[in-house]
Amino acid sequence: MVEFPEQLVKELGRCIGCGACNIPCPMFHVEGLRETEGARARIKLLSMLSYGKIELTEEFLSYTFTCMNCGLCSNFCPVGIDVFGVIVGSRSALIDMGYVPLVTVGMRDVRRKTGSPIGDRITKGVWLPPDFQPEKGADLLFFAGCWVHTVPEVALAANKLLQKISERVVPAGTNEPCCGGLVYVIGEKDSSEESREELRRFLADLSPKSVVSGCSLCANMFTDLGMKDLASVIEEALEEGKIRTKSLKGKKNKVFLVPSCRSNGASERILRSIKNANVLEIPEWVCCDCGATLIYQAEPEKFDRWLGKLLDIASNMDADYVIIEEVACYSMIYEALEGRNKVKGMKIVSLPSFLLDHIS
Repeated sequence: MVEFPEQLVKELGRCIGCGACNIPCPMFHVEGLRETEGARARIKLLSMLSYGKIELTEEFLSYTFTCMNCGLCSNFCPVGIDVFGVIVGSRSALIDMGYVPLVTVGMRDVRRKTGSPIGDRITKGVWLPPDFQPEKGADLLFFAGCWVHTVPEVALAANKLLQKISERVVPAGTNEPCCGGLVYVIGEKDSSEESREELRRFLADLSPKSVVSGCSLCANMFTDLGMKDLASVIEEALEEGKIRTKSLKGKKNKVFLVPSCRSNGASERILRSIKNANVLEIPEWVCCDCGATLIYQAEPEKFDRWLGKLLDIASNMDADYVIIEEVACYSMIYEALEGRNKVKGMKIVSLPSFLLDHIS
């Protein structure tokens, strides 16, 4: 018998079944508006589970843990339920009861061995000089984030962008800990808190004046750590006149932006400030951040369908560039495309790399 905490049961029970949360749900759209793929079904089924109306099977357990983890559903609930927070809370409660789905076991094991849930994919700091050690008291500390280390050229581009903003930019280096954001999404509450405390100690030791993260999930989920996301820092520097944008060459320059799911709109505003850039209007369900790692690893065929749908839409809009804000997603997409950076005549590029070419 599953016994969720009383407050969680109450929140699940507040759902009026309107389906507003399906409007921005990526999997709901990608899977042909299938009800079970949307957020509404996940909330209703979890509520039924809490009341003992359905049994907990391995299939249902896996289902509870696999979505794009974008969190957009929470912005659409008319009665104010934090839909994604309730889903994450349910995952955490299930784990506390000993119900750990097979889809997360591999990520748990890798984290225990390496300190990161994607640790077997990365070698931190290969883009840095040998024996690099971060300087204490920097004006701006660049905390790359786990996924950024999988694409050294993008990490280097982000660091060069920050160097245009400040002369005292210092990368966090090879001992950079995992922030715990992805572990939190999975529902590993205790492990996430341990990671955050480790990161807090790490940052306290380096004592930078400010911190920018290459991972928007980390920057936006743990605001108490004082991190800013890369796009916000660049936008602020543009407003202050520290840097400026350069015009795009060519005539069409249609830009299809895939923003971070937790974006504050800074990336879009930056792109719109670039002369000759034609930023296209995207569907409200199009976004991607580090939270997509779970479905990317657990159900890669679903990730492929999401990517295929996204590229079809961009192609139908005659896009020249598909710009991926979140480096984690760029890394996953690049791998899913088997190293291709041009599809259907569109250039697939990370936001840091694109901006490096168009900011002086």
